[in-house]
Amino acid sequence: MTSAEDKQDGGAELARPEQPTVAYPSSPAPSDVNLRRLVSPWRTWGRWVAAIASGLALSAAFPPLEYADLAWIALVPLLLAPPPATLGGRVLLGWVFGFAHFGTCLFWLNQIGFAAGVLLALVCTLYPMVWYLTATAVLRHLSRREPAEPQDVTPRCLPRAPWRQCLAVLLLPAVWVGLEWIRSWMFTGFPWDQLGVSQWQKPPLLVLSTLSGVYGISFAVAAVNVALCFSAAAWWEQLRYGTRRRFPAALGLVVLGMAAVTLLTLRQRPATQPDDLLRVLAVQGNIPQCRKWTQEQLDESIQVYTSLSRDMARSTEPDLIVWPETAIPAPLRYDKQYNQSMEELFRDVKTRMLIGTIDYRQAAPVGTTSPVADGSGTPDYQVFNSAFLLAPDGRIEESYDKIHTVPFGEYTPFERLFPWLTDIIGMGRSLTAGREFTLFELPHGARAGVNICYEDAFPEISRQFVLRGANVLMTLTNDAWYAESAGSRQHLIHAVFRAVENRRPLFRSGNNSDTCLILPSGRIVGQLYDTNTGSPFVRAARCYDVPVWKQQEYTFYTLHGDVFAKVCALAAMLIWVVLAQQRFREKRRLLQVITGSDSTAAAVPPDGSV
Repeated sequence: MTSAEDKQDGGAELARPEQPTVAYPSSPAPSDVNLRRLVSPWRTWGRWVAAIASGLALSAAFPPLEYADLAWIALVPLLLAPPPATLGGRVLLGWVFGFAHFGTCLFWLNQIGFAAGVLLALVCTLYPMVWYLTATAVLRHLSRREPAEPQDVTPRCLPRAPWRQCLAVLLLPAVWVGLEWIRSWMFTGFPWDQLGVSQWQKPPLLVLSTLSGVYGISFAVAAVNVALCFSAAAWWEQLRYGTRRRFPAALGLVVLGMAAVTLLTLRQRPATQPDDLLRVLAVQGNIPQCRKWTQEQLDESIQVYTSLSRDMARSTEPDLIVWPETAIPAPLRYDKQYNQSMEELFRDVKTRMLIGTIDYRQAAPVGTTSPVADGSGTPDYQVFNSAFLLAPDGRIEESYDKIHTVPFGEYTPFERLFPWLTDIIGMGRSLTAGREFTLFELPHGARAGVNICYEDAFPEISRQFVLRGANVLMTLTNDAWYAESAGSRQHLIHAVFRAVENRRPLFRSGNNSDTCLILPSGRIVGQLYDTNTGSPFVRAARCYDVPVWKQQEYTFYTLHGDVFAKVCALAAMLIWVVLAQQRFREKRRLLQVITGSDSTAAAVPPDGSV
């Protein structure tokens, strides 16, 4: 209230309290009554509808629906809804939002067990819940110090000052990105379906990945959501009360940012012609997966992969034949039937092969070569998820062991302390993680870094391969565990960012779907489909010409990694510290008021929360 308004009311000018409250009219006008009727459900059940709608809209931006544009507005309903007055209410609302998103986005994991998808969704829900708690606290802090306006029928939770809105547009996306980065490594990491991944089909935005990885795109999408929230709130006030339209400074800030991205796109140099082409024959056997294999299933998998390889190799003369992760459910080194079939294949094709296989090796103490015996007298051994490069005569030239193993999928956490967990999960002996980023020397000057399974969802692994000299990235995967679900498609779109971030082609070999070549621009070419149904779940083989650049520059992201995400995480931590200190001061001030130890009038926050 201004000084002139104070005098008009007949009172002296009052010093504005630190926390202003809203004075309701003693005799509300009919329009005020109607507005209260509208606002009341919005502040009760409406906020829960908004939280669920935001979560579902976010999921719809990812496969199988892939309505990517929804990601740009998905957070708006959640931010517009008035937050609950209590901390517990805000925690629950944030949890509902997070579970509505991850519970639907990870539903495909239920193919391997109902508990798998639900439990992982419950863990992932913690991150959007923390973001919502932080966002409401930041917005309340920015808005509570602004003077109340006559049309405020309920306490406001969004700032109006342009500079406060611009600050929120920077802070809230930073917290989102910081939490995405923390999720990529905490509890062994699950960098799945980050907000920016939904924009994988937008080349102008993909350019950001060369600087900041996928996190820069996540920041941009979150910033647009926050700016649109402020614009929607201003539009509502102008429509309802006839207030003068404010310049949407927050939206203007976002527009300037997107203009900078456009300029960055225009400055990108066009791709040069490759120095050579590596001719790769990919075989997609589409073999269903199961925990317990029968001899008939083993025979079928060997027959499918060897026959497809033999027939296609004779007509295409490839430089390399690629089989996906654990294409044959047997260890190549030790299974006699598998070895005999491979010897017959090499006599016919005489071509290098890159295959994924399970490998068993005896464990030995450091510096020794003798096996270690366990208590029963049988030699102890380790199991690896490996990729073997085989020479044209069938010799193993080089091998790579998967470095990032998946908890409860490839190893049982704490199995030495709780051996009964292994029996419950039913996966047998845990896999051992590899340690070396091995490069495979291939024809035509190609040096390949091979991701196994979900390693291409972890940006750091592909980045380390490129830093060690890889000019081609590859992925050997087996998504048949999840049948014909959205899981394989979600897996594929993460690989697009590994190619763009490092400006390297990425060749992808899958057992049941999504075998393709991803160019450094992020464009997918040559994906295998059923010609009759259009389904990617097909048994087929195809030759690809993989471009090879023998001398390539490193991108900023390759050289510096997740520095942008780390800065955002640091900003998020500073915000949490400031908010914690503020909450402590509020609690102490309220306690002083209650006990009467504070002679000054301390104000309670307008929404009644502390």
